[in-house]
Amino acid sequence: MNEQRTQASLNPQDYLNFLMETLQKISENPNPQVIYPFWAQNLDKLDYNLAQILDSWARETLTKVNSKQAYSIAAVIFYFSESIQQFPLGDIAVNQEIAITGYEIALTIFTFDAFPQQWAMIQNNLASAYLDRIRGQKADNLEIAIAACQEALKVYTFDAFPQQWANTQNNLAIAYLFRIRGERAENLERAITACQEALKVLTFEAFPQDWAMTQNDLAAAYVDRIRGERAENLERAITACQEALKVLTFEAFPQNWAMTQNNLAAAYGNRIRGEKAKNLERAIVALNEALKVRTFDAFPQDWAMIQNNLASAYLDRIRGQKADNLEIAIAAYNEALKVRTFEAFPQDWAMTQNNLANAYLDRIKGDKAENLEKAIAAYQEALKVRTFDAFPQNWANTQNNLALAYSDRIRGDKADNLEMAITSYQNALTIRTKEADPLNCLQTARNLAILHYSEEQWQPATEAYNTAIEAVENARLEALNPQSRQEVLSNAIGVFHRIVQAHLNLNQPEKALEYIERSKGRNLVELITQKNLQPEGVSQEIIAQLNELKQRVFNEQIRLHHQSINQKLMRSDNLTPYVQDQSYLKEYQQDLDNFIAREIKDPLFSLTQKVEPIPFTEIQELTDAETCLLQWYITGEKILAFVVSAEGEVKVWQSSEDDKNQLFDTINNYRQLYYSENRKQEWRNQLSNLLQTFADILHINDILALIPDTCQRLIIIPHWFLHILPLHALPVDPPQLSLKRGESATGGSELQDLFPKGVQYAPSCQILQKITQTFHHSDFNKLFAIQNPTKDLFYTDLEVNILSTFFTEPQVIAQDNATKNAVLPHLKSSDNHCYHFSCHGSFNPDNGSSGFRVLIFVMN
Repeated sequence: MNEQRTQASLNPQDYLNFLMETLQKISENPNPQVIYPFWAQNLDKLDYNLAQILDSWARETLTKVNSKQAYSIAAVIFYFSESIQQFPLGDIAVNQEIAITGYEIALTIFTFDAFPQQWAMIQNNLASAYLDRIRGQKADNLEIAIAACQEALKVYTFDAFPQQWANTQNNLAIAYLFRIRGERAENLERAITACQEALKVLTFEAFPQDWAMTQNDLAAAYVDRIRGERAENLERAITACQEALKVLTFEAFPQNWAMTQNNLAAAYGNRIRGEKAKNLERAIVALNEALKVRTFDAFPQDWAMIQNNLASAYLDRIRGQKADNLEIAIAAYNEALKVRTFEAFPQDWAMTQNNLANAYLDRIKGDKAENLEKAIAAYQEALKVRTFDAFPQNWANTQNNLALAYSDRIRGDKADNLEMAITSYQNALTIRTKEADPLNCLQTARNLAILHYSEEQWQPATEAYNTAIEAVENARLEALNPQSRQEVLSNAIGVFHRIVQAHLNLNQPEKALEYIERSKGRNLVELITQKNLQPEGVSQEIIAQLNELKQRVFNEQIRLHHQSINQKLMRSDNLTPYVQDQSYLKEYQQDLDNFIAREIKDPLFSLTQKVEPIPFTEIQELTDAETCLLQWYITGEKILAFVVSAEGEVKVWQSSEDDKNQLFDTINNYRQLYYSENRKQEWRNQLSNLLQTFADILHINDILALIPDTCQRLIIIPHWFLHILPLHALPVDPPQLSLKRGESATGGSELQDLFPKGVQYAPSCQILQKITQTFHHSDFNKLFAIQNPTKDLFYTDLEVNILSTFFTEPQVIAQDNATKNAVLPHLKSSDNHCYHFSCHGSFNPDNGSSGFRVLIFVMN
């Protein structure tokens, strides 16, 4: 009230008198230390009225004086602006407005044509003022700052004014670093480029403080960078922070030291390389260091930001007691909320409320029911700001988290809580769509499906799981780092397991079988994408065009993925809602699909490019009156076997969970014996007993009882571990089965003995279909075989020799002759009908998504 009365008592003449005295003092001595004590005694006059008085007086005066006087007045106004811009007392926002007013007045006299050097200096200062400006729209201020820097650089060239050029480049870097408009990825690239340009002049030896500040800005840009490899960007950020701290010490530059510590913490908190636990400890140390300077009293907003960041680090912390870490996180979030209020900083307040809710959701100490209530309350608070219209991505994130809290809620009616959870998940999925945000769509749809599944709501569970599957099929996994890709694929495995079981619970085995095939299609696309398979029977020109189109899609996938994961790192003052533009990706993908359909006739290649679900009707068409399919599938809970015949009805066998566990134990024993040091002798000795054990665990006689009596040919489609087993050699119960097929019981029968036209294998129905459609046995007479290239496999020579008798034109390259130069021409040729590799194979038991074995051909 006292301040308001004082200002109200001032009239325009008081401001004008103060302005005249200020300009007089500056004209006599422009040193800021001379004028600052005078301003400190007249803080009541440093308000927006002074800016208006300055503008009106200067513009009127400058039109009445001669050019020499105008230059003198404009010069004094420039020094006035420069000093007030740095004045630490009074209202900082007001000081910036007065400085901007003065710079704009000076530019009317010091024009580009008449005074280019002075004009450039004023433009650079004006840019600096707009970078720090508090009033006005942040986005507008940054655009003006960028424009002013670019104007200054018309004069400040590297050759003519290297130091000024470097300082302007530094301002330009800061503007692009915080820029709201334009593409975020491109802005960050420009910020990095400008920093690197500035460092050509601002060296450690010549300008240590400016060098250090630029290193700090460079670090901030690399932390947020979207393009390039994420892991490498963070390493560069850490290096730049460490460089900056060589100069920006606590003693010499405490504020800048604290700012750099905060940037260092951000880099370590997100670091990919190194041990995660150690990185988080370093982030926590750096944040605590920053708090030595950024205190509540001195820098409340910065203090609150660091409290929020510190809380998030403790939320993720690996070392220490989890319960204690969560308590520290909750306390720090609550500290941040002392400054980050709904009224003053609504977006920061909402973010911290969401984070606080996450901590309460995971909290170990305290009453579980009460913790969940606090989490729900905090999420609902966050949603007051994080609305669908204003911040759709953040709204969807909080809706997803709120659903998690309601699904675990203890208080209230259980049915009501489940409905609230379902509604929140469905809300989140309106933004987290399979097209726009497939990875988050996978997460949310999977959560919703698990909720339905746990309540035995099978139909809605299948619908939610289907959404999750469509999301993972839309996800561009090749854009992820290996760790993230494996995490997504692991989640996808569980989704397929559950949807298969849910359809079986609905008595829909045909749909279950379709999803099993779909899972194998997804895995095949992922496997071949990493191998960069090329199509057969096309020219090098077509392959070059194909690779160019694929690279264009891949580059856009990388850009969109990095853009998505970096949104959380954008500054809190960016109020622009984030909506990802997928139009280019869709256009590029359509161009690629059209090219493949038009130019490439290799049917197997098309299977490796995208998931094409195969309907049950087409699966059944692979059978006939004498041919049946036996499809295996291993879920997290049981072993499944599907028998498909031309009769129409799918027969299903389901194991117990104990059977599945026994299978895993026996497989491990089987592999250990196979890889034992006695050259597999123990494995050979125990093979008969092992196969009998497998037959018992798989209940092979029960499964064979589901196969029609008319079946003469069995096509086995294994899954996971079953790929490495000789299923055709499993012992069966001969009396029952031989009688079933009208044969005499001879004893010692194997599965293959029951099918006169043989037992065959296929990795999937879809691949079997393509082979059936493409290759015809009538012209299946050319064989190319590689025989025992490592010379350490028993029976390989016999195997290839017998196989060769079935072909009229066999070509065999054996042992030492199987060199790279000898083999590659045959592999590239499309003349052969059959390729047979009699060599080593490998199987990764830890990769549950793999439906196939990998052949290893070691060439001399």
